[in-house]
Amino acid sequence: MNDYWGIPDREYELSLLQFAKDQLSEMGYSILGEKVEVCSGAGALTLTAVIETKGLQFGLYLHDGPKQRKSRGPPIIMVLRLLPEMKNADDLRRYVLMHPNDFSIVLLPENNSLKEKAEADIRKIYTILYNSKIKDLYDTDLSSAADVLRIRLRKES
Repeated sequence: MNDYWGIPDREYELSLLQFAKDQLSEMGYSILGEKVEVCSGAGALTLTAVIETKGLQFGLYLHDGPKQRKSRGPPIIMVLRLLPEMKNADDLRRYVLMHPNDFSIVLLPENNSLKEKAEADIRKIYTILYNSKIKDLYDTDLSSAADVLRIRLRKES
């Protein structure tokens, strides 16, 4: 997994949730941090974020891409429990990379109703973001999708 994802260009930050900040806020969520990586080639992306709702912080993991959709179906969207040493989205991403086979089990949230509600809310928001920012790339010229996606997801100043 480490070799596949690598580290994105560091000249700018990539952000996906910036485009849904208002919708997330209306649903009671605050984005405390976000890390987006775009794989070269077809532009598969992975996102880790730290989100807060009602004074509770949780992690978010999202993985999507053309290969994911063709072979495994819809994007993976998981709400995760944060360990005490996880202070930001980078810490969560490092944990996911170091424990690719069991992070979803180890970080399973204790509050199942929060998990289900947040995953449903994020899935709804991501569908809108996917349709407006990503879908056309995955449907057409996959050879340059990663470069275009990086430009589209640049964090607005």
